[in-house]
Amino acid sequence: MDATYLRIKSLCDERGIKLSVLAGEIGVRSSVFTELKMGRTKQLSAKTLRAIAAYFDISVDSLMPVPQEEAVDYMRDEIFRKRRMLFDLSAKASAEELDTILKVVNALIAQS
Repeated sequence: MDATYLRIKSLCDERGIKLSVLAGEIGVRSSVFTELKMGRTKQLSAKTLRAIAAYFDISVDSLMPVPQEEAVDYMRDEIFRKRRMLFDLSAKASAEELDTILKVVNALIAQS
C-alpha cells in the first residue's frame, strides 16, 4: 500500500471524514485515491497534493511518505478497528446470525 495514501487516509481518519468526501471537497475523483492505494498511480499531481495540504491546513511536505513504522502502526490500528467493529456487530447478533457470520468469515479466510 502506498505510503502517501496511508498518510492521507490517516489524516481523514483523524478528522472522521471519508476519502470520497475529501475528493469531492478538493475537486478530484475518488478513484484517484483508489488508484494510489492499489499502486496503479505512483504519485499524485502537485496540484492535487497542494489541494489536500490546503484542505488539512498542513504543508505539502507532510504528505510525503511516512516512515515504515508509522505505516505498520496504521495498518495494525486499522485491523484492530475492523476487529472491534466485528465484535460490536456480533454483540447484537442472534446465535443463528453468529453461526452465519462464522461461516462467511471462515469461507473468506479459506479463499485467501
